[in-house]
Amino acid sequence: MQANSKTNKMKKLVIFALILMAGITAYPQATRSGREKAKSEKSSTKKESEKRTVNRSSDKKEKAERKATTSTENKQTRSDSKAVRSGNDEKRSTSTTRSDTRSRVETSNDDQRKVRTNNDQRKETGSAERRQQTTTNRSDKRTDNGATQSRTIRESDRSNDKNVKVNSTSASRTYREGRGTLTRDDGTVVRHQNDEVFASRKYRLDYDNYENLRRSDEFRNDYTEYHNWYTHRYIRDNRYHNHYNPISFDLRRERYYHRHPVHIDLIWTPLLFHRFMYYYPTHDTWEMEFGTPIETISAYEAQEYVGTVRRVYGKVDEVYYSPEDDNYLLYIGAPFPYQDISVVIPKHIAREITRSPKWYFEDEYIWVVGLINTWEGKPEIIVRDEEQIRKY
Repeated sequence: MQANSKTNKMKKLVIFALILMAGITAYPQATRSGREKAKSEKSSTKKESEKRTVNRSSDKKEKAERKATTSTENKQTRSDSKAVRSGNDEKRSTSTTRSDTRSRVETSNDDQRKVRTNNDQRKETGSAERRQQTTTNRSDKRTDNGATQSRTIRESDRSNDKNVKVNSTSASRTYREGRGTLTRDDGTVVRHQNDEVFASRKYRLDYDNYENLRRSDEFRNDYTEYHNWYTHRYIRDNRYHNHYNPISFDLRRERYYHRHPVHIDLIWTPLLFHRFMYYYPTHDTWEMEFGTPIETISAYEAQEYVGTVRRVYGKVDEVYYSPEDDNYLLYIGAPFPYQDISVVIPKHIAREITRSPKWYFEDEYIWVVGLINTWEGKPEIIVRDEEQIRKY
């Protein structure tokens, strides 16, 4: 039993020794692998730190280069601005020199003008003296032939004055027209109600001269259209279509008066003149002066104002539609052919006023603003715009 116990102890010691030997032999290898791992990790960390330092140094270099480029650009811009300032200063100096030269030239021109005015004054005085001499000679040599010559001169002057009046109607530059007012040359203000009656702006009124307006293409087109329409109008021949007992004009004027409409201050202004130029393009003699009022007359007085612009009022006794030329005819005072004045309304304008013109106008009082013409021996007014006619 003792021998067995000894052998077991010996076995245990041998096993323990073997274990120690294995541990001793394995320990240095583990320590070596750990050291190698630690060295590799340290080297990787060093490499990363070196890379970071390299990147930082490159970033610092790039920043420095950027600062250098910006500084050089700023220097260049400053130098350019200085050059521009110097150029502007030079220009200013040159402009001042030019202004000096201009002032010198203007002074020289003024001197020349003064000299010219003096020469003109001398010429005028000489011409005035000559005129005085000629007038004295004429006064000394007056005869019957001289009287006739003076009459012819006066008549030519009157004709020239008429032409001047016609041309003066187009001189809208000398008249300032505002809203509801017209200022004359002498500063007087004339109030009117044209804007209330003619509120729309259908026609172009941007021409300052009568001649320029007549030369425009738009006016020529209106001229041809109006001329073709007017020359191809239908002449009504059914004279005795109704059983009307005619009453003399004088008797109707005394007994059957037309109710007077509300007064409206209509003034002949440049804008109204241009508008009526488009209304009646074939009419040439516009002798109304700016600032004159447009009179309101009855239908009985229309025959006395042919060729002028007036506001005519009266009662419509008959409404006739002409299918040949698509016109509505309003006969005021009496039926056709005894009417005092007729109002011609084209179909498209009449339909803008109402859908049934015969029912709307017959046996009603109306007033019309327009140019009074004659047709078949009777006065008439052609309506070219729905704003020209009203019912009251």
